[in-house]
Amino acid sequence: MGSKEKSASRWLNKKIAAAKGAYVAASVFTVVSAACFVAFCWYLSGFAALWVDEGLVLPRILLCALLFLTGRYIFAYFASLFNYKAGNTIVSKIKKKLYPVLLNDSHADSVSATLFVTRVSDDLKPYFAFFIPYALASVLVSIPLLVVCFWFEKWVGLVLLVSLLVIPMQMIVIGIGAEELHKKHIHIFLKYSAVFYNRLQTIAEIVNLDNFKPQYRFLSEKSKAVNDATISVMRIAILSSAVLELFVTIAIAAIAIYLGMSLLGIMTGPDYGKGYDFRVALFLLTLAPYFFFYLRKFVSAYHDRNKALASAKLLIPVLD
Repeated sequence: MGSKEKSASRWLNKKIAAAKGAYVAASVFTVVSAACFVAFCWYLSGFAALWVDEGLVLPRILLCALLFLTGRYIFAYFASLFNYKAGNTIVSKIKKKLYPVLLNDSHADSVSATLFVTRVSDDLKPYFAFFIPYALASVLVSIPLLVVCFWFEKWVGLVLLVSLLVIPMQMIVIGIGAEELHKKHIHIFLKYSAVFYNRLQTIAEIVNLDNFKPQYRFLSEKSKAVNDATISVMRIAILSSAVLELFVTIAIAAIAIYLGMSLLGIMTGPDYGKGYDFRVALFLLTLAPYFFFYLRKFVSAYHDRNKALASAKLLIPVLD
């Protein structure tokens, strides 16, 4: 990590203190939401086990599972509200500090300054509203779930632990150089947006001077450059999502195969030939996809981190 990236990351992290209370409240709601989902999986697996093994249908257990599932979505909704509030608060303070600086800058016209503020706001808000919350949620939820899985079955916990270590590493590898692509995209967007706005303001003069076709070819070239820069950025995002889904699919498939063979009693170990607890197997199998829920969100928001770093590198010299 270069010195510029370190300073940009440090500058972004300092801004988190402006909405510390909202992040704490969101983290509490996230943990409670995860606990509700764990309880839902436990009651649901118990209901299914009693139905399959003993032929008993107990609606009370299913009702408890549905109540915990409802609580999971309610608490997650409040967590998202606080996270979005934190992002709005931080970006509003940055814009409030940025506007006077741009107004006193003699080198920037009003159009360029407005485009700059709009672009920076669009890049920073997802970082504080999504990336930071999902990074916190990945730690606060994945580690307790990992402990629960190790408690019930060490091999399932081991598969999830390997995935938890591999996914962040592949995101770091993919993210190398992505900040430069975002920075290039921002420069092209700001430069050519001003050009497009200028041509739009002078459309009457262009038509009167019969200069429409040359301007059309000129704007087509600029538009192609913007599209190429956007495609380069999106290519990185698609690649990271594809790699993530590959690891997640392999991990869940490995857990399903292990639990299935254990239920059949053909896996070696202390329970070899005796079968396996159906409730525990179903509980772990329903819990495994949720283990990757916030990791998936975090990887998707990693794209927002790259955009925020690129914008922060442009913001720091202006504010300083």
